Amino acid sequence: MLKLDPPKETTLTPEEVATMIESIRQRDAIFAFEGFEPDAQRRAIDAALLAGRITNDQVVEEMIAYAKEHKTVRGFIESRPWA
Repeated sequence: MLKLDPPKETTLTPEEVATMIESIRQRDAIFAFEGFEPDAQRRAIDAALLAGRITNDQVVEEMIAYAKEHKTVRGFIESRPWA
């Protein structure tokens, strides 16, 4: 089983949260033009990022490691203590 470091606790300022919310809104709007809607996994990751339970870099690192081990991202969010 993959051994990962515990989630990093981060403190986001209100300005950082507002910037992140706007970035998420823009990302979702761009993807909607192509007919894509965020799934439950994406929403859970967004919530963890906004809550400061994890950083974007850590999400990327963990998802890559998970996909390499499991050959899929199914089950990724359910396996994360920060989700």
